[in-house]
Amino acid sequence: MPRSSKKYIQVNGYIRNFVHFNPSYLRPKKFLLIISFVSVFITLLIFYKLHFTPYKYSQFLIGISHEAYRNGVIKCSMIKSNKLDNVYPRTSNPRFVPGTKTIVFKNGMILNGKGENILGDLILKNGLIHAIGQNLSDEAEAIVIDVKKKYITPGLVDMHSHATISSWPFLTGSDDGNKETYPLTPYVRALDAINPNGPVLTGSLSLMSGEGFVIKMRPVDTSSVDDMGINAKIDTEKERVWRWLKMACGENPKAQHSPLKKAPTTRLGEAWLFRELFAEARVLKQKQDDWCSAATKLSNNEQLNSYFPEDLQLESLVALLRGDVKLNIHCIEPFDIETMIRHSLEFNFTIAAIHHASSAYMITDIIKKRAKNNITVVLFPDLWGHKKELFQASTKAPKIFANAQIPVALKSDHPITNAQHLAFQAAKAYHYGLDEHNSLAAITSVPAKALGLDHRIGQISLGYDADVVVWDSYPLSLGATPLEVYIDGIPQFNTSLSVLSNETSKQTPSYNKNVSMPKSDLTGKPVKSQTTSSVILKNIDKIFVDKNRTLSSIEGPISIVVKDGIIECIGINCMIPSNISSYEIIDLKGGYVLPGIIAISPGLGLAEIELESSANDGQVVPIINPDNVEDIIYAIDGLKLGGKHLETTYKAGVLTAVTAPLSSKSVFTGVSMAFKTGAGSIFDYEPIISENVALHAKIGTPYKDDRIPTVSGQISLIRKALMKNLEHQNLFGRVARGDIPFIVYVDSKDEIASLIRLKIQIKNYGGNLKLVISGGAEAHMLAIELAKNEIPVILNPSRPTPKLWTAQHVLTGAPITNKTGIDILYENNVKIGIGVDLYSLGFNSYLLGFGLERNLVWDAGWVLRNSKELISQEDAVGFITWNLEEILGLKMKNGLLKGNIANFVAYNGNPFDINTRVKIVAGGGRKDILIDPEQD
Repeated sequence: MPRSSKKYIQVNGYIRNFVHFNPSYLRPKKFLLIISFVSVFITLLIFYKLHFTPYKYSQFLIGISHEAYRNGVIKCSMIKSNKLDNVYPRTSNPRFVPGTKTIVFKNGMILNGKGENILGDLILKNGLIHAIGQNLSDEAEAIVIDVKKKYITPGLVDMHSHATISSWPFLTGSDDGNKETYPLTPYVRALDAINPNGPVLTGSLSLMSGEGFVIKMRPVDTSSVDDMGINAKIDTEKERVWRWLKMACGENPKAQHSPLKKAPTTRLGEAWLFRELFAEARVLKQKQDDWCSAATKLSNNEQLNSYFPEDLQLESLVALLRGDVKLNIHCIEPFDIETMIRHSLEFNFTIAAIHHASSAYMITDIIKKRAKNNITVVLFPDLWGHKKELFQASTKAPKIFANAQIPVALKSDHPITNAQHLAFQAAKAYHYGLDEHNSLAAITSVPAKALGLDHRIGQISLGYDADVVVWDSYPLSLGATPLEVYIDGIPQFNTSLSVLSNETSKQTPSYNKNVSMPKSDLTGKPVKSQTTSSVILKNIDKIFVDKNRTLSSIEGPISIVVKDGIIECIGINCMIPSNISSYEIIDLKGGYVLPGIIAISPGLGLAEIELESSANDGQVVPIINPDNVEDIIYAIDGLKLGGKHLETTYKAGVLTAVTAPLSSKSVFTGVSMAFKTGAGSIFDYEPIISENVALHAKIGTPYKDDRIPTVSGQISLIRKALMKNLEHQNLFGRVARGDIPFIVYVDSKDEIASLIRLKIQIKNYGGNLKLVISGGAEAHMLAIELAKNEIPVILNPSRPTPKLWTAQHVLTGAPITNKTGIDILYENNVKIGIGVDLYSLGFNSYLLGFGLERNLVWDAGWVLRNSKELISQEDAVGFITWNLEEILGLKMKNGLLKGNIANFVAYNGNPFDINTRVKIVAGGGRKDILIDPEQD
């Protein structure tokens, strides 16, 4: 046998010779001696190489470069460094633009965001709030503005917005709010989707949707997203830099991923996916900590032989576990919130804020006592009901949280609601019982603190960023509008000099803290609701009888006497009945009485929970054949009375609802009904006003589908249906001849123009189409033609937004535009009504505004407030009462006349004041009169 034989092995792609020794060749003692010698030699060689070989060569032997190792050490250092408390005095604003002039406000009513109300002066200098006091002055070049006791607040902070990543108008090419393909994407960043020419969060359709980004809404010369960021150019050695992460639970992730047959399809699945990824992040964090710990024990000549452990997809979660991220969660149901708190305790992280937490008021003890920190709740005061988890929302929630010492923030969720009207959210919370300080703090200091930015924004305090708003009226009043907005000390509208400084103040008020604010008894103990059959209302200031008559206390004391639901007397010097003990006597103390409000509603009486198929009537199947008249749906056939939505509406004095069948992409929606909102049964107290109010249709991009893929095709279908049936006795024929109105929901000026042409065409063929425009965002651009052709407009909403490409020519009003669309329509004698906003977003068919019927009186009041005295109180009342009655051809059998069935709402003040409450609801399908109704 040969002494040796050669074999070959492959190592790293190379063939190496390998000598295989024959064991029989060596004797045992010699073999052991050789093995011992070789082992000692190798050990000595390794020792020498590690300690005496030049370092450049030793790193090659260990396996990673010195640069890679040092990068890992730097990351260990960064992990420890980002723990500052931001308590140092700020003397500069890194976002300050050189050349910006100092601003000195004189005689301002300063609401500083800390609960203090100060009458005095304010200086904005070098991008900071420089001084607060009395008789202040600065360099000669400073701009001095006497605000004449106008209100000044900190710049508003919207901590839940999709502005600049969900485009306005909506375009699919620029809609970047959600990465919808996978439920766990904590690694994506809103920063990478922000359009700077448009505080931002990613969407809520994924469990972990990614990182948010806080921006200041001030355009920068560089058009840089980074430069718009709140942390642009800051000194990270002095200020802590927070990150913001968004997660969601409950219905949204389930609804998004269930149709894709992907997890999560249940809350159990959601919880597991959360825990699984948190566990992976925790393992990675521990590996990093172990690596850093080992690295600190080495000398300068030593290094580890492995890379710093990293996983880009887990990086943001590891930062969360380290306490470097402010976590915002979209959770509504109490048990969903408790689950997320349970996760936070298991994996040792904190939750900064719970968003949409409209049901969290049920578990204040869990939020307050079980969580690791004092979590902020972020919510709407009154948007509710379109899905199950929002169904138990309450207007009392903000006050309940405040009483439990849980911070409350209010948000826009832009573009779900218009971020320009964030202050209105606070005003509504104020109306429903949240005190003045907490209402203002909910859009200033509270969200600033939840974002970890309360050392810079959200307050008017020395050293804070010079972000302030000068208001034309008390900021919690209905329709309050900024006169000027300053960001980093820079005016955004340039209105202050012309609006505020055109006169010299005649007196200089002294510096004074806690000056009196507008009074309100809204935070007092609520009065318990009760009912009565007969009532006497006295000390009424105004009664709006109809479009031709308003009774005023100027003419003499006016009263209303109602006996068993019938008006016995109304007007001046009503005779008090002799059997006064059988009447409930109500002193309105100067309140107003309006006819029952009429709601053109997207779902009242047909849907209780719009996203639950068992809790709504369902959606209309599109009609594509103009001969299929028999396929038209009648809303009356699906009427359901007595639900929570109707009860809420009734308590707000909205006593009549006009509702068409529910539809998403059907051109012809169906025939609407009119009914009384307070009725409990279709057989009670004559609840049906009209079974066939109007035929409804929708025109525009959101209603395209595979059957009718063009807007021109939609209009063509309407033309064919009406023209072809002009001489027939069917529904389309009745509409074409003007027997019942034809209401078309449409925003585009060009599509409205096509409908005007259609009305003229039908008239030329002997018809008389009673066309009504609903929606009407761009209707003001055709005001003259609408008036000429006697086409009324039901604005829906009354304050439209450029949500679609075909609705981009809207007039938002002050401070952006001098007039609104409703002003122009009114000036041109177009008959106007106000409907309930659908709040539909882009191509989303959800009825997000369903449930806001109770806000109609505020919608009318906002128009009145901002019309610069063009529109009267009577006009504003008409927009939500008799104008709608006339437009729809309703033949109401009741009204504010002696002998009629009482059908009115009485307020304890001016209903266009946010402080005013409903005092009396009479009629609406009920014989009893409701006193002091309380909103849920």
